[in-house]
Amino acid sequence: MTARAWTADRPTVRLALAGLSLIGYALCLQALLGHGILGSGGEGGGDVIAYWTAGRHVLDGAPVYGAGVGGTAAFLYPPPFAQLFSVLSLAPFPVAVWAWRAVEVVALRVAVGSWRNGGLVLLVWPPAISELDAGNVHLVIAAAVAMAIRGDSRALVPVALTKFASLAAVPLAIVTDRRGLLVGIVVAGAVVAASIAMAPAMWVDYLHFMTNPIPVRDSGWADLGASIPLQLRLGAAAVFAAAAIRWRRLAAVAVTLALPILWFQGVSTLVAAATPLTTPSVPAPPLRWSWTRRWAAR
Repeated sequence: MTARAWTADRPTVRLALAGLSLIGYALCLQALLGHGILGSGGEGGGDVIAYWTAGRHVLDGAPVYGAGVGGTAAFLYPPPFAQLFSVLSLAPFPVAVWAWRAVEVVALRVAVGSWRNGGLVLLVWPPAISELDAGNVHLVIAAAVAMAIRGDSRALVPVALTKFASLAAVPLAIVTDRRGLLVGIVVAGAVVAASIAMAPAMWVDYLHFMTNPIPVRDSGWADLGASIPLQLRLGAAAVFAAAAIRWRRLAAVAVTLALPILWFQGVSTLVAAATPLTTPSVPAPPLRWSWTRRWAAR
């Protein structure tokens, strides 16, 4: 009897896992409430403030780019993300923080395949709680990568409009779901075209910002990649991206290494490796090309 079957056949084991999952959610909520929110007597939402401020600037017609990496409210993402987030920027900042955290909790559930697994991740993987506290985009990226690992690559390129690191899973997508990858490219292209049409000057500012980066502020222990040159990490990411064609779960490692700045909460992207390869709603499809069957193992 396999470990999976043993678990399924033991109601007490399932009940225990459900209980541990609830503890994970409770501990996460306690940590979030205890840390509070920026501007309201706490320090949580340190990344959401960048998105919210950028969204406010979009609404007000003010410049979006200018603060350096690690600076307060530094927005380092392509314009479509600021434009989309402007909807949440209509709400007060604390409301936007909790709304974005809700999006990331749903993304965590998509990444690991069930609400129970999500709670277990929160119990054993501190970077996931740190991610929800700061409110970055790493769990959203993890959800898209997990979908690609399961054989559905439609979200991979659109999510790259937050951070380009998700593109490290493209080699896997080319092998397992070319059609979904093409759909994602078309959707992302349409979003970019609409963004340029609405705010061409913002794209000029973005390109100038990317080609003339503001010096990075010393971010201390939170920047896990500070002592590792980006070129070295990108080289390792390429190796893992190629290996993911044979071992799908390594796509999560490739994407994590490809993050431009590897904050502590960025390691939460690795939860994509815990995704079930088949779920009741999203079965992993058989490979369509005989030459790939030797390389794309589950």
